[in-house]
Amino acid sequence: MSSGDLRWSGYDHALSGLQNHGNLVVTFWHEWVFPLSFTLKQNGFCALTSQHHDGARLGSALRHLGVQVCHGSSSRGGLRGFQRLQTLAQTGLSPVISVDGPKGPPQEAKEGAAALSRRLGVPMIPLGFAAEKYYRLGTWDRMILPYPGTRAVIVVAPPVLPGSRRADDSNRTQELQDSLNQATELASQNFEKLWREGAGSSPLGDSGLTSAKRRNRRML
Repeated sequence: MSSGDLRWSGYDHALSGLQNHGNLVVTFWHEWVFPLSFTLKQNGFCALTSQHHDGARLGSALRHLGVQVCHGSSSRGGLRGFQRLQTLAQTGLSPVISVDGPKGPPQEAKEGAAALSRRLGVPMIPLGFAAEKYYRLGTWDRMILPYPGTRAVIVVAPPVLPGSRRADDSNRTQELQDSLNQATELASQNFEKLWREGAGSSPLGDSGLTSAKRRNRRML
């Protein structure tokens, strides 16, 4: 990933959300866990990974990148993991969720991100991803492994606002799913233009205010 040339499109969507809310619920499809995890390095994030052995490996890698990790999934330890993730987010960290994980079906969003967004009162930010050259694994999510040195682009879609009550979670989840699929299609079909016009630095790190609330609390 260090050898590649990654560009960001939709920079303003992330910055406006961060400036208005301090942190965001960052969402993406599970197939991009590998390349997108690398972009989280030392940038004020927390993540929920499954208690399966694959989740344990991912959690270890994320900790190495400076991401705060808690474990849980829709099938094992979900409520406890969700509560821990909410607690970390309340310190100013931005939670990161692959919304069709840990077992799929692929590209079908579950309601956990919408529920967390509602409880925190912060929007979800959908990320789309495309790489010029990559290999797909034969896993349930057909995970992407970008080739060394390849070009890649991340599309930041407009924030999906939180609902005000639990009954809103279903509609917000559908809105998020639609936005993720649109960002995915945009990244793939307009790759050359978006990469050429994109920014080389992440709007979701310390450079983009994700950790601002956390730093301010430490100073008080």
